[in-house]
Amino acid sequence: MERIYLYVSPEEYAEVKASGACWDDRSKSWYIDKQAEPAAFARWLGDEEGGGEFGITSEAAFVARAPAICSKCHERIEVICLYCDSAVDTEMGEAIARVTLSNVWGVDEALAKQLENWPDFRKGIGEEYFANHCPHCGTIQEDYLLHSEPEDVFFGLAPGRPGPVEFTPLQGRIQVSGDCGFEV
Repeated sequence: MERIYLYVSPEEYAEVKASGACWDDRSKSWYIDKQAEPAAFARWLGDEEGGGEFGITSEAAFVARAPAICSKCHERIEVICLYCDSAVDTEMGEAIARVTLSNVWGVDEALAKQLENWPDFRKGIGEEYFANHCPHCGTIQEDYLLHSEPEDVFFGLAPGRPGPVEFTPLQGRIQVSGDCGFEV
């Protein structure tokens, strides 16, 4: 069965489900099959060429990995974020460079498959966004504690900058919905 992925904000999950869309747990996205009536889902189909409501498209993306301390149990853990050396902001139609992504609420199937290598970066039950989870106690490691301040591990992130962050290239084109943080 070939799938058509929908671009649905978390606030519209109940509505798209009631309309008959299916949930793909791997990509954390809603979809319909090719036999479904597209008109019923028109507002979630997006623009095929622009990437729909996936806000960021990149062919130069990485998983940035770094050590951290769990905010609850204080065990040493590894946290990740998505970093794009270059990307397109599909909503604005503009090229952007050197961005970290936070508050990620949607990923395409290709990225979801690659993120399986980091099982502690996921949406938990009832969670709207992907987040790092402590492998010891399960506590969410909130993005604002990893991206927002100059001393945070992913603040102003860039490859080649001294520090404990390691970059793993992602394969192919990825599409993501989330917030961008630019290199400082």
